[in-house]
Amino acid sequence: MKFTLHQIHIFKEVAHRGSITRAAEALFMTQPAVSIQMKQLQKAVGIPLIDIIGRQLQLTDAGKEFLELCNSFTERLNHFDSRISQLKGGLRGKLTISAASTAKYFLPYHLGRFQKKYDQIDISLKVTNRNEVLKNLESYEYDLAILSQIPDDPSITAVPFLENPLVIAAHRSHPLRHKTLKSLNELSGEPFIFREKGSGTRMVMERLLKRAGIQPKIPMELGTNEAVKQAIMAGIGISLISELSLIPERASGRIATIDIEDYPVESSWYYLYNKNRLVSPVTQNFISFLSESNPENLLPQYSV
Repeated sequence: MKFTLHQIHIFKEVAHRGSITRAAEALFMTQPAVSIQMKQLQKAVGIPLIDIIGRQLQLTDAGKEFLELCNSFTERLNHFDSRISQLKGGLRGKLTISAASTAKYFLPYHLGRFQKKYDQIDISLKVTNRNEVLKNLESYEYDLAILSQIPDDPSITAVPFLENPLVIAAHRSHPLRHKTLKSLNELSGEPFIFREKGSGTRMVMERLLKRAGIQPKIPMELGTNEAVKQAIMAGIGISLISELSLIPERASGRIATIDIEDYPVESSWYYLYNKNRLVSPVTQNFISFLSESNPENLLPQYSV
């Protein structure tokens, strides 16, 4: 079988996008050019790799196996490239990270410090919801995932690196803002703002409310942490939220927190990687950088 690295790259993009048209757009190529390369690749392999059923593009069984081969080959090639750069006295390559949305409050600052130390490394960060992060990790598309609620999956290694306390946030004039409550039960009549299904914070909040026997009023279900904070500031309700994400609002007095005994809820941020995947020198260096950093240096500094 004779095929090129360029064809492998195109095939991976087509498989990921599920569409020749969308792959062509992502690759800045014309649709006919992508189609020609796919035909040549399938001719070289000697068996169809994709099927078009209706308007849906699907991988054949051979296509699925070929995709695994492509992922493994690309991974080893990147590892080799990084290793060669180390032997030459530097470190270069690519670091790809998929992170849950709340990680945007601290992760870019740390990535900036890492890139200043290793200026020949290209960094790609995708901030999305928890379910998408897990899909990205499972598909081998990203080197690392950053999550606060980890999956029960023996194929994934998860290592904590930063504390992530969760607090009950409320409007700055909420009548309970200066009191200390004995338990969450004292908030049973309050409207709770929820994150979308699949959110790590929502999973924790659902567990806590169920344990407290609270059937919450849910005036809103929102897709981002920023939307939740805006709803809190509008006086719509209260919510469980990462204390790290509240630093600017608490500093300016725009959001208050309600004190409850045994709160904040203890939680951590984790970096995750697939045990079956070869960890590149670039990724290894970032893991070390992450593990050895002072936690305070991971956080942005805000002035009132």
